[in-house]
Amino acid sequence: MRNFKSRQNVFRLAAAGLAASAACSSAATAGGFDIHEQSTVFLGSASAGAAAGGSLGSMFWNPAATAQFPGLNSESSYTLILPDANIDINSPLAGNSGNIGIDAVASASYGAYQVSKDVWVGIAINSPFGLASKPENVGYPGSYLGVTTKLLTINANPTIAYRIAPGITIGAGVQIEWAQGKLQFRESPDSIAQFGGTDWAFGGTAGITIEPRAGTTIGLGYRSQMTHELEGTFHSDGITSGFNVPGTAKVNLPDIVTLSARQEITPTTRLLGTVEWKNWSVFKQLPLDLPGGNQLALDTNWHDGWFFSVGGEYDYSPVLTLRSGVAYEISPIRDASERIVQIPDNDRVWLSIGASYKWSDSITLDAGYSHIFVQDGGISRSPATFNGFPTGPTFNGTVEASIDLFSVGVRTKW
Repeated sequence: MRNFKSRQNVFRLAAAGLAASAACSSAATAGGFDIHEQSTVFLGSASAGAAAGGSLGSMFWNPAATAQFPGLNSESSYTLILPDANIDINSPLAGNSGNIGIDAVASASYGAYQVSKDVWVGIAINSPFGLASKPENVGYPGSYLGVTTKLLTINANPTIAYRIAPGITIGAGVQIEWAQGKLQFRESPDSIAQFGGTDWAFGGTAGITIEPRAGTTIGLGYRSQMTHELEGTFHSDGITSGFNVPGTAKVNLPDIVTLSARQEITPTTRLLGTVEWKNWSVFKQLPLDLPGGNQLALDTNWHDGWFFSVGGEYDYSPVLTLRSGVAYEISPIRDASERIVQIPDNDRVWLSIGASYKWSDSITLDAGYSHIFVQDGGISRSPATFNGFPTGPTFNGTVEASIDLFSVGVRTKW
C-alpha cells in the first residue's frame, strides 16, 4: 500500500510539473517556426543523436526511445531564448525595425514508466511550434507587412513503446495540440488591423530504435503533419469599417522525420549524429477567411527544410559528462520573396556545448548553451492580398539575425 501511495504522489508531482511547463511562452528557433529546444541534453549536442536515446527527452523525436529507461523516470527542460533580428527596409520607403525578437522561455517535460519487461508508457508536454516578434520601431515601413505576431502551441503526446525483439523497439503516440495565434499589420499610418484565434489539432508520432551491436544505437522517428484552423476575431478600420468580425486562419504544420545515431567509441566517449527532414512545403500560404467569402492571404511558398548535426559526449568523471555539437540547417526560405517580416529566417549554423552532473543516484542536473548564426538575407514582400488583389507596394530590404539559447534541466529516476 505504501508503494502504491508513493507512486500516486510521484504521478501527481509529475502532472503538476508538466502543467507548469506548458504555461511558458515560446519563440521559433529552428528553420521556419518549429522549436528545436525540447531537451537540455540535446541542446548541448546541437540535437546530434536526438532520436537515438540517451535521455528521456529523446521521446520527442522518437517514442521508442522510452524503452532505454527502466522503472519510472522524468525529465524537464527550460530554455531561455534571446533572439536578435533586425529588418532594414530601403524601398519604396526607408526605415529600420530595431530588434523584432521577443525574449521567451521554452519548456518541455517528459515522464515514462516501464509497465512490464517489454512495454513502456510515456507522456510528453511540449511546445513544438511557436514564434513571437514585434519591432521596436512599430512605425517603420515594414509594419505594413507585419507588426506583432505570436503563435503558441501546447502539445500533449501520450506514447507506448514495445520491445519486439532484443535490440529492436517500436513506439507510437498521439498528438493533442492547442494553438493560439495573433497577427497584426499596419493598414494606414493611424490604424493597425489585427486577428486573434485558437484551435485544437490532432496527429501522431511513431519510431523505432535498433541496436545492431553493443555500443551502437540507431533511432528513426516521425511526427505527423497537423493543420490548425484558428477561429477568432478580425478587426480592421478599413476592411471591416472598425467592427469585429469572425475569421478563420489556416496554418499547415509540417511532418518531421528524424534519423539519429549514437556510437560508443570508448567506454567514456560517444559520437552522435542527426539528419532531419521537415515538410515545410505544406506551408504555401497563410489564408484568413472572412464573412461574405472575403479572404486576406499571405503567400509564403516555402520549401522543405533540412537539419544536419554531429556531436559528442565525454564522461569526464563518473558524475560529470561533457558534450558539444555543431549543426547546419537549410531554411525552408530560399528567396527574398518567400521571407516574411514575422519570420526573417535563413540558413543557420549552430554551435553548442553542454554538461550533465549526477547529483545523486536518482537526480541528474543538465545545462546547455547554443549560439545560432543566421545567414544575412534579403526581403522583397508586398502586404497580404485581399481577394487575390495586392493591398500595397512591394517593400525591399535586408535582414540580419542571431539567437542565443541558455538551457537548464533535471532528470529524475524515481
